[in-house]
Formats: sequence, C-alpha cells, structure tokens
Amino acid sequence: MKVRRLVMVLALTLIAGGFGASRGLAHMQQTYNGVCGQLSGFPGLLQKMNFFAQGNCRVMGNSTTQCQTNGACTITSPSGNINGKCRSMPSGCTCVPN
Repeated sequence: MKVRRLVMVLALTLIAGGFGASRGLAHMQQTYNGVCGQLSGFPGLLQKMNFFAQGNCRVMGNSTTQCQTNGACTITSPSGNINGKCRSMPSGCTCVPN
C-alpha cells in the first residue's frame, strides 16, 4: 500500500510540475518572443537556445528599449519568417506580428 501511495504522489507531482513549467514557458514566449536585442539572464539563455524568435528592428544607439522607427520588420524563427512592425515594449524593442 505504501509503494502505491508513493508512486501516486510522485506521478501527481510530476504532472503538476510539467503543467507549471509549460505555463511559465508560454508566459515567457509571450513576453520575449520577437525581441530585437540580446536578452540577459534566464531569458537570454532561452534566447540562445532558440526558444524565442529574433526580430530585426533597429534600436537607437546602445538602448535596446527604444526602436529607431516603427517600420516593418521580420521575425526569424526555426519555423519560418513572419512580417511585423517594430514597437517599443517594456522587454525592449520588439517586432510584433501584423
């Protein structure tokens, strides 16, 4: 009986952990997908691992938060290219799909 209970608790813990991790990754992709500069910290690590698509907006000087223009840009990802417009967002200059 104890082994069955242990296996059940372990299975429920793994399911809950997997659900939480997938929700966290979905939130980070919504926040950082299409950023035109290099991110730092954990988002930067995920960007280097190609979890986030890369935009090609031009930024003002050394600032990664101010877009040079609100013109057209392209988001490059392993699944293909998407056209968008450059927008200044809290996470930085971001190429937002049309």
